[in-house]
Amino acid sequence: MAERPPAPGPLPESNPSKLKAPLGDPLNLPTQLRPAIEAAADEIDRTSEIPADLYETLRDAGAFSLLTPRELGGFEVTQPQSMTIYEELGRIDASVAWVVWNANFGFLGALLQESGVARLWKDGRAPSFANSGIMASAEPVEGGYRVSGAWKILSGLLRADWLVGLATVTQNGVPVTTDAGEPDVRLMTIPTDQLTVEPTWKVSGMRGSGSHDAHAKDIAVPADLLIPLEASARIDRPLYRGFVVNLIFAGCAPVVLGVAQAAIDEVVRLMQTKTSHAGGTLADSPRVQLTIAKSEAALHAARLLFYKATDSLQLASERNEPVSVAQRAALRAAMTHAGETSREALTAMYTLASSTALYSGNRIERLFRDGIAACQHINFSPIYMEAAGRIRLGREAGVGFM
Repeated sequence: MAERPPAPGPLPESNPSKLKAPLGDPLNLPTQLRPAIEAAADEIDRTSEIPADLYETLRDAGAFSLLTPRELGGFEVTQPQSMTIYEELGRIDASVAWVVWNANFGFLGALLQESGVARLWKDGRAPSFANSGIMASAEPVEGGYRVSGAWKILSGLLRADWLVGLATVTQNGVPVTTDAGEPDVRLMTIPTDQLTVEPTWKVSGMRGSGSHDAHAKDIAVPADLLIPLEASARIDRPLYRGFVVNLIFAGCAPVVLGVAQAAIDEVVRLMQTKTSHAGGTLADSPRVQLTIAKSEAALHAARLLFYKATDSLQLASERNEPVSVAQRAALRAAMTHAGETSREALTAMYTLASSTALYSGNRIERLFRDGIAACQHINFSPIYMEAAGRIRLGREAGVGFM
């Protein structure tokens, strides 16, 4: 007989004094955390990991609890507020911002049954997460499921407590379908200490995200840690209405917008002192002036488009209205546009910085490496812009998660 998954522990509500609520205004987190992040910048890039002490500082400050229900000690910020925080962190350190974005699956506290919540929020400690969109399999057994899968590029994996991902329910290895004839796909949460980690993250940019690969075979997972992908939230408040997974998809866009803005800021400072062959500083060069103005204008426009899309989703949630396919498509288009515009701005700034940007230790050099690496994420793929166009033309999206 298959091993029975462990029984639930006591509910967090039974001992609310252990749940420590974050203090202060969450929008101040980037300013509050900046000294600690900047002090660790060289170590982050050198070791390809966020140091353990900084990771716990982020946890204690509530950086991993932005989307967590208030009952569980979270900030429960709006979606646009979470995006603003990711953007500001991106201006400080791309890898830290990326890991914070990926770790914020606290909205599971609004989706899971109370017994599932009890497994994740225990001992007064906010859980942190890595995540993946790669499909695993979940075979029903007594008390839960046996999960097997292989996952690539799991940001923050070595520090995270849990992996959140997707799993297709199978019966004797054959995918199970729902009454609608669709594959039975679940959102699953499994402990990272049950994974076999493959140390694959040997890269040029975003080193500190520690995005290693992992695999697992027949992990026993309790039934209350797998829920239907589009399950209704147990807590009915604006943040948790609609297609809740949209809360996480969009976070990559503000990160790269923040990195690109930081690169512009650095180049503006450099141009005040870097001299041209013709004499004087490059700040007086018409070419430099034009490039700075065009890059910043394009970035600001991309930012406005992106936040208009997230504001639209937030307003629908506050009004308890369904989020339309057109709204989802607009968000995806804005995300892809943000990635493309950020990539162009980063390349323009690297070009303006000339030989200065070649040297290790120069901030423009690292911003370029990190920003371009971040823009490689699948969420910025042109396929989502194409899908948005198809929807506008009255066709099916043709891709998932729209």
